[in-house]
Amino acid sequence: MAIADRLKIAIDNIKSWPNTKKLALAGVFLILIALVLTLLLWLPKQDYQILYSNLSAEDAGNVINKLKEKKIPYQVKDNAIYVPSEKVHELRLELASQGIPSGGGVGFEIFDKTSIGLTEFSQRVNYIRALQGELSRTIKQLQEVDQVRVHIAIPEKTIFTEKEDHPTASVVLKLKPGRALSKEQVSSIVHLVSSSVEGLSPQYVTVVDQYGNLLSSPRDPTQVVEASQIEYKRNIEKTYEKNIQSMLENIVGKGKAIVRVSADIDFSKVEKLEEKYDPDTIAIRNEQRSQEKTMAPQTGGIPGVLSNQPGQPQTAQTQQNIQSQKQQESISYEVSKSISKILQSTGQIKKISVAVLVDGTYKEEKGKKIFTPRTEEEIKKYQELVQAAVGYNKDRGDQVIVESMPFEVAPEEKPAIDLLGLAKTILKYLIPVIIILLIILFVIKPLIEILKKPVEEKIKGAEIVISEEAIPPPISAERDLRDEIKEAAKNDPKKVVAMLREWMAE
Repeated sequence: MAIADRLKIAIDNIKSWPNTKKLALAGVFLILIALVLTLLLWLPKQDYQILYSNLSAEDAGNVINKLKEKKIPYQVKDNAIYVPSEKVHELRLELASQGIPSGGGVGFEIFDKTSIGLTEFSQRVNYIRALQGELSRTIKQLQEVDQVRVHIAIPEKTIFTEKEDHPTASVVLKLKPGRALSKEQVSSIVHLVSSSVEGLSPQYVTVVDQYGNLLSSPRDPTQVVEASQIEYKRNIEKTYEKNIQSMLENIVGKGKAIVRVSADIDFSKVEKLEEKYDPDTIAIRNEQRSQEKTMAPQTGGIPGVLSNQPGQPQTAQTQQNIQSQKQQESISYEVSKSISKILQSTGQIKKISVAVLVDGTYKEEKGKKIFTPRTEEEIKKYQELVQAAVGYNKDRGDQVIVESMPFEVAPEEKPAIDLLGLAKTILKYLIPVIIILLIILFVIKPLIEILKKPVEEKIKGAEIVISEEAIPPPISAERDLRDEIKEAAKNDPKKVVAMLREWMAE
């Protein structure tokens, strides 16, 4: 029997059902439709991934126009453009080859199309725009940078002023969440911009983040010195804190010591010139010595009284040499003197103060932790260790304070199980299975049973094809009734079938 005939008979059978049974079948079909719709909505749709996000209005428009030209489906939500996941990389490479997106500004491709009639001022403006756009694209390659804007101001050259202004540049960075730039990276950005603009000095480049914080060094030399001094002071304090805390944590335990250091640094420059005299030490400064000897001859008579008396004749003469000697000595002494020039280095520690908090010990009693502070001996030992670590000097007013106090330690948070996400994942795969089972049990199986009913037997039963051998010998009245039924079944079988259905329904 053809399928159409089977369906026709099944429909006729359904029509012969009572109203309650028909309503039940209608409810089953409604449930089936609802389950199919739910299944279609629940099944995962085509997977979309982000092609570009946080684009400027101009770049986003260019990207969407290209997607429309290629007839590629896309979605725009949360300031991002989504495309099918299998086409993301291909589209990025293809759009990049066409210079899309341009990074929020035009580059030197602005000069690809020549325009007749542009003034010198317009050409100059286009050059600055192109330079700003190229620098923005280059700086945006840093992993920490999300968006960047570059502003360049180049003064016009003139012959009427003696003092010529310097070019300046400003860079505004929007960093990615949780990211920060190191000083080396900021310095590299400054030198990149200054090297790209003729006559631009690094000190005239300003770098600012999205919160208005100045990342580059200030132009004022005094501010530069103050910033370096503050950084030097912080480095010293952090170094002491790190050393002391690591030492104490090895004794009292990890996370059970807090150290804070405050250092008073002397940044003044002192030059001393000292001249000292030592009265106890005498040194010979100058020594002079001279010696003189002379020889003089002398004549006279014979030695004696008479010959030497006046008026007496001299009978003989004698000659003698007389020798004279003269010696002179001059010695100068001077007190010992020393002259010294002292240049005192800057950045010396004038005073240092250290505050240390040490956690105590805990005992569990009745399910509660009872704090027990450190003993005085332990506190004294810790204080001596800290004093030795910082080079404690009482004469300059150093302070070291160690106290034992209870720490409020937050309980360790165990990784929370995302029950909602887990339930969604389970339902995502479980609901389609349940729907399929319900469809099989309540829709497909009943329909199969209906279609499997022996229609031929019903028709034969309706026609009452009964062999005469199977009929027991009846009485004459019953035989006449059977004969009439046989005749009626042969002549009008549909009427007999309808009658039988009515009997079955009753």
